[in-house]
Amino acid sequence: MTSTATPNHNVGSVMANAAFRGVLASNIMASIALGTSRFVFVWLVGELTDWNPATAILGIVIGLPPLLLSAWAGSLADRMSARTLGVVLFATSTMLFASSAVLLHADLMTVPVAMVCGLITAIAPAMLMPLLQALVPRVVDESVLLQAVALQNLGMTGSSLGGIFLGGAVIQAFGLEAGLWLLTAASLGGIIIHQRTPIPPHEASTVRQGAIRNATKIAFRTEPLRSLLALTIVLGIVITASTLLLPEIARDVLGTQSLAASALNVAMSVGMITTSMLVATRWQPTRRGRALALATGSAMGTGLIALGLSKNYLLTLFICVCWGLTGGIAMTMMRTLMQTHTPPELMGRVMGLASTAQNGSFPLAAAVLFALVSATSVPTAMVITGVLCSVAVWSIVFRRTIRDL
Repeated sequence: MTSTATPNHNVGSVMANAAFRGVLASNIMASIALGTSRFVFVWLVGELTDWNPATAILGIVIGLPPLLLSAWAGSLADRMSARTLGVVLFATSTMLFASSAVLLHADLMTVPVAMVCGLITAIAPAMLMPLLQALVPRVVDESVLLQAVALQNLGMTGSSLGGIFLGGAVIQAFGLEAGLWLLTAASLGGIIIHQRTPIPPHEASTVRQGAIRNATKIAFRTEPLRSLLALTIVLGIVITASTLLLPEIARDVLGTQSLAASALNVAMSVGMITTSMLVATRWQPTRRGRALALATGSAMGTGLIALGLSKNYLLTLFICVCWGLTGGIAMTMMRTLMQTHTPPELMGRVMGLASTAQNGSFPLAAAVLFALVSATSVPTAMVITGVLCSVAVWSIVFRRTIRDL
């Protein structure tokens, strides 16, 4: 694979950009809210009931906001003030996480109440993701877009997965209520950061009726956007399986507590951070499509298979690190290629479609996992999902549409 060294001053120029720093910091807060909340609610439901399929039902519930609202949020990002929209969403997130913590403190949290709280607290973070991703091409020059996306990916994965570890540590030390207050604090920090970010103005889209439908038609009729969105759907399924099933495997198969379970996510984070930092500072492949094909084809689905088969905690930890290494490359290349091939006037809506494809597949995949777990077991469901995802990835990435990018 041909590559070129990327000068470090490119990264320096990106980080010297106050607008990008603000967007990156806001993205970190939103990622903590989205990623850590899933772990907290999965663990909460696991404490409230021993019925394993309840976790899959929770996955369906908390996956509905990304599925239903991401595209709309992307359309709003094309039409509204990014600062106003971001502050409103962070404020909503703060209020809802705080309300959930109060319910738990008052001993009013039951499985149905936890499902409702998981649903409503997922709304604002799900809408923030397409907004913040669409802002990156607006605040940086295209010549350093790869570095900016790598840094954004670094911040998102590090904060989301690292936040899960922090959440697990807080839960083990202080209880589940403290985990919800941690999410409240992250959302409050997002309000402060986003309000202070110098976001440049942009020409708002005047198209309202049919805006999402038109963008969808363009994206799904145009290569490579169609293939990249299809690959993003598979990525969402993989993330769903690891998010919902890995805590169950850690607790019931590997016999660990919340801290050790969340450390598996930290291992993935370490891998993603390593390769994201490499792409941001030292390595820029000239054939980004080929790098994407190799990273996803070799590990996206096979990682799930390995995790489902492992019966040893240290082996599982090692698999998570390796999975994260390939994941950092895959996610950086995927986002960069998508933003590079998207017209600026459609950026918000296409990023909304990407968020819908990735996060919106959560409830659909959770429904399938519910059936698989009910019929087999948690590890077997993980393996079956990995096989299906591997076949899907190979059918997408080894075509010239992706490899030649």
